[in-house]
Amino acid sequence: MAFLILPLRPCAAEPFAGEFLTLGAGARAIGMGGAYSALADDASAAYWNPAGLAQVDRTQAAFMHSTLHGLDAYDYFNAAHPVGGGVWSLSWLRVAIDDIRLTSTPNSQPVSSVNRPTVRAEGSVSNNAFTLAWGTRAFEKDRLAAYVGLAGKFIFIAAPEGNNAFGVGADAAALGAYRLSDEAQLRAAANLQDATETKIYWNTVPKSGESSHRDVIDQNLKLGLALAHSVPPGENSSFTIAAEVNSKYDFEKNFGAEWNLGNALALRVGLMERKSAAETLRDISAGAGFRLGFTGGQSFAVDYAFTNGEIGGSHRLSIAVGL
Repeated sequence: MAFLILPLRPCAAEPFAGEFLTLGAGARAIGMGGAYSALADDASAAYWNPAGLAQVDRTQAAFMHSTLHGLDAYDYFNAAHPVGGGVWSLSWLRVAIDDIRLTSTPNSQPVSSVNRPTVRAEGSVSNNAFTLAWGTRAFEKDRLAAYVGLAGKFIFIAAPEGNNAFGVGADAAALGAYRLSDEAQLRAAANLQDATETKIYWNTVPKSGESSHRDVIDQNLKLGLALAHSVPPGENSSFTIAAEVNSKYDFEKNFGAEWNLGNALALRVGLMERKSAAETLRDISAGAGFRLGFTGGQSFAVDYAFTNGEIGGSHRLSIAVGL
């Protein structure tokens, strides 16, 4: 939907500025209702919690594609690589509506049978976020491990008629993992998104006496908990539950669960609680994943998620490769 993409009349301090950055990345996380900041341990951690990147032990690349409600094209690409004592990641997120028909009328009078609009061009509205992230292990002793991470992002928005905008922001995050026993692990995470209050500046010309147009993305603190426990039928099988809350829009909540069978097949379900002006909305998600591991440590994974929202369903498919 266009409102997910861009307010075509930019305004200052828009409460939904940068909304496209909240759509999630990776079908595994979406299948678990977006309750992923405490679980993030793959390349997509650059989006959910950059501290989780520190758990990536080899080069990874991931790609996700989705069509949101049949209108918006949503793509996400990410690559992560260990360097020295940390892991660096580069990602690109794009949400867009393409092939928009731009029309005009012969004169400024209301549309009528003699003043009909005609298509004069086609354009697109696209939101892009490029992120450079880093994560490292800060502490490890006995059963406890702690990780920290940072992410810097550059935002570029392009619209028809030469309108565009750009902004720069940063996230800071931490993650802790405590082994309760040989079968159970408790994980906790904190991620301060847009710690510097990301400002998006537009190139539109302001009216006389007014300042330049800009949107401001407020700080958003995400706190997450997850509990993973080994279960039959094998030592690589586990059941995980996760919960997350964020300060945006009066504390929205996310819940998820995953049943991992032999680290090869996974089944997931989730609940996303969102706020609107008049009520609380709850979107249900579900998904599945298949992972194939090789003796040399390489891996290949395919994940699928479906989300049922107020304005229709959304399918997401992602592919991840470990080299």
